[in-house]
Amino acid sequence: METSSIMETMTLISLIFLMFALTVGSEAQQLGSGCGQSLHCIKTPITCNDQVAGDCQAVASVGVSADGTKALFTLSAKTTTYIALGITASPSMGEADVYACTENNEVVRSWNAPGYSNEMETRIGVSDESVSLADGVITCQFSRAVSLSDAGSRFFDLTSANYYLIMSWGGQVLPNGGLTRHTGTFVGSQFDLSTPPQSPPPSATTPRVADQPSPSNPVETTPGGTGVPSGAEGCGVTMGCFSVPEGCNPDTNCDAFSSWVANPEKTEITIVLQGRTDTYVAMGFSRSGGMDNTEVYACTSRLALLRSRNDGTTNIPIELKGVSGQEVTHTNGILRCTFTRVVSLDDNDGSFFDLSSGNEHTIILVWSGPLQGNGNIGYHAQNRQPSSRAIDVTAIAALEGTNKEDETTPGGTGVSGGAEGCGVTMGCFSVPEGCNPDSNCDAFSSWVANPEKTEITIVLQGRTDTYVAMGFSRSGGMDNTEVYACTSRLALLRSRNEGTTNIPIELKGVSGQEVTHTDGILRCTFTRVVSLDDNDGSFFDLSSGNEHTIILVWSGPLQNDGNIGYHAQNRQPSSRAIDVTAIAALEGTNKEDETTPGGTGVSGGAEGCGVTMGCFSVPEGCNPDSNCDAFSSWVANPEKTEITIVLQGRTDTYVAMGFSRSGGMDNTEVYACTSRLALLRSRNEGTTNIPIELKGVSGQEVTDTNGILRCTFTRVVSLDDNDGSFFNLSSGNEHTIILVWSGQLQDNGNIDYHGQNRQTSNKPVDVTAIAALEGTTNDDSGGILLRRFHGALMVLAWLCFASIGLTTARYFKDLPGQTCSKPKWFFIHRSAMSGVLICCLVAFILILIAVGGSYPIGGSPTNVVRSLHGIFGFIVVGLCLINVMMALLRPHPGEPRRNLFNWAHWGVGTSAHLLGLFTILAGTANFESQSQIPLFPVLKPYAFWVVVGFVVWHFCLWIIFASYPLFCKPSGERSDDVTLKAVNGTPEESPPPQQEKPSLPPAMIYLCSAYYAVTIATTIVIIILIFI
Repeated sequence: METSSIMETMTLISLIFLMFALTVGSEAQQLGSGCGQSLHCIKTPITCNDQVAGDCQAVASVGVSADGTKALFTLSAKTTTYIALGITASPSMGEADVYACTENNEVVRSWNAPGYSNEMETRIGVSDESVSLADGVITCQFSRAVSLSDAGSRFFDLTSANYYLIMSWGGQVLPNGGLTRHTGTFVGSQFDLSTPPQSPPPSATTPRVADQPSPSNPVETTPGGTGVPSGAEGCGVTMGCFSVPEGCNPDTNCDAFSSWVANPEKTEITIVLQGRTDTYVAMGFSRSGGMDNTEVYACTSRLALLRSRNDGTTNIPIELKGVSGQEVTHTNGILRCTFTRVVSLDDNDGSFFDLSSGNEHTIILVWSGPLQGNGNIGYHAQNRQPSSRAIDVTAIAALEGTNKEDETTPGGTGVSGGAEGCGVTMGCFSVPEGCNPDSNCDAFSSWVANPEKTEITIVLQGRTDTYVAMGFSRSGGMDNTEVYACTSRLALLRSRNEGTTNIPIELKGVSGQEVTHTDGILRCTFTRVVSLDDNDGSFFDLSSGNEHTIILVWSGPLQNDGNIGYHAQNRQPSSRAIDVTAIAALEGTNKEDETTPGGTGVSGGAEGCGVTMGCFSVPEGCNPDSNCDAFSSWVANPEKTEITIVLQGRTDTYVAMGFSRSGGMDNTEVYACTSRLALLRSRNEGTTNIPIELKGVSGQEVTDTNGILRCTFTRVVSLDDNDGSFFNLSSGNEHTIILVWSGQLQDNGNIDYHGQNRQTSNKPVDVTAIAALEGTTNDDSGGILLRRFHGALMVLAWLCFASIGLTTARYFKDLPGQTCSKPKWFFIHRSAMSGVLICCLVAFILILIAVGGSYPIGGSPTNVVRSLHGIFGFIVVGLCLINVMMALLRPHPGEPRRNLFNWAHWGVGTSAHLLGLFTILAGTANFESQSQIPLFPVLKPYAFWVVVGFVVWHFCLWIIFASYPLFCKPSGERSDDVTLKAVNGTPEESPPPQQEKPSLPPAMIYLCSAYYAVTIATTIVIIILIFI
């Protein structure tokens, strides 16, 4: 009876479930049919057979329940991840209420915010869902309340307005149920749940997707009523088209392709736009024939159709309107958009061009430019092709492209980007002379005036990844020059030079600028009026009869704000000044032959040393342009009021020249030429270098070419400003010349310690006279010998004496015998530690003398090892003194505080020993990867590893010594103390009473002897390395 009741219950449950399934199945059957009758449907391709199982990629339908309270949805797509339907007030993915059927067999709800972000939402109003995944197809059905009170602004009330349906599919499902960007999307027409869809009359211009003809027509019918295929078949016959390159296959190898066809009434145009790209492909309708005054439609890899307009070379995003039925896909590298645009709108919007019959526009295709962070299109560079003629897009035409390089630039006169016609039809200037502008020119410029000579069209280009610039100079040099720079950030900039300073200024009087960067060639084309009536002296008058020197510069760095940085040697002035409204082919002049400010020429080489100029080189007799560590030359003007100085060297940091009153580094005025292309001035107080204002200097120029850093500048011999740091170099005043090189640069660009890279002249000189100087040895100057003794004594103290003293007291108190009436271990310990104290104090005094009483702790962060050596050195000396004081004041054995002393004495001594070893490691370190200067500049690089090997060996033996009592317990008892006895009333250590001594195994005695021998030998080796 009980079994029968259970079976009846299960049967009843099954019948209820079957009835529910039949009800849902009946409703599902309703949702799967009735498109165009009771259901609003969208599908892609738009002529597919309504079934994903057939030739449809995705299908969606929406209807309304009998009581009008629920919207009934069916979604299906060929995907294994998700199919989503967005409800939105505009035909875009921004601000859409999204419902997705996912691979997790659930329906999730989310919100698409502007900027393509997808945010999870609660499934409010969703019910009756069922999801299935089979054979690579996801299908689902669900109900959604038509409206809900207090549901929030993101829950659209489907009774209050018309909405668009947007399908998307093929992205990924995140662990939290969220969705990544889709791989396909389709935008349907607007729908109104209160009005059932109706089949349109034959004259309808915007039929719904469900109302399209049957698939019997092999050519897809777009939402305009006229078939347009996605390929090139029918070009010029059934549709207009334009491809790049000409004759390409749109589905495989076209950079860009567009086709269009008007509906019979010519009120709408259906457009296909596609190309092989991973960013965007765009189509422009141009009134000007160029990029200016163009309405642009862009198909982007973010699966969006965008509309914009061009003002000059600026692209401005605008509202997408007058468009319906857009579909965007990105498959196998082919990005494709299909959409229908009305030919005109009556809204007085001048940016919406009238494409009605009879109106002609040039078609421009662009492709593969970058996408900006907000999804808008960026500059396409050379990826652009205008049609060969303007057309009426309501008619059918197969277009060809025109060579955009042959366009006539604004100004009325054609100017080519190549060198053909130089000196005949246009003026030009190239570096190197005779180069090909499209392949191997560092810099090239051509120019031509319009017939009225009121405008000049200029082409400026070069092989660079930063900038190429052209200057109009009144002075013949870099000073007083108006500069136009073409930058790799695709910008044309204008600036002016005052002395050697470049100052950005407003770009004005210029039109038609175009900037491209293709295959490494940066190119700008622009038109400049010859003059402006605005009293702006920085805008030079290039009118006929006015001559200017042309200066080309290239490949300097770009600053963070996009402005141009110093070009170094990459500069070439023309051999003569010219009238740019006339035609001329220019040659360059050798800029190295220029006379530097001051009136006297000074070469960067060594020729003329001691004859026409003073000079000083390291090493002596080196070639300044190839192998000098440091080189300086100087020459005074005839009045001896200024000195022109050349300072250069092979370095990647800095080379500096000092004028010394003391003959050493102290009391020295320093000029440094740095790899940051700056000339710096500083003064030395002791061993400290203090940056000061650069003054009394003009005409400075800094270059860094082929590893040679070079500065040229002119300094007045004296200033009447009572500044003692500005030395008086007037005739009769002598100073020692000091060259330093290849020290480090601090983070702020100032110079840091140069180590041994220093050479002092053998005599002081009057720099207004001519002299060829020789260097004096620096081996023992500046305390180098004292540094060597410092290092040797510290190695002797901490590697030898401290190691032996501590190890003996810790592990070898069982050594048999006595020395000088003391236990042998105690005698060795006390003698060794006394040696530590003496060596440490003497070494400390020596280093203070060597550095003039102060140690340069700190500096740039790269000198951290050197800084640590000094810091820990002070600490080690302090610990050493503390431990000696503790030993002198130690309690008697057996007193209450003796145990505390034992631990303190052990702790301080061990800490001093370990820090001493670390400090020696820091002092011997000399890695190329470190920019610190070692304490012993002549120390062999492998000395560091000798110390490392000793430390490792030392600690391994300590482990062995410490393990000995665990395995070989000695007999007898051992006292760690040495008792005191009174000698003339003064407490003194004395041995404890005679007792049985523990025996030390022979193996330990051998190890002890080996330890002493290796420690002493290592110490001797390192001391030798210090002095050789």
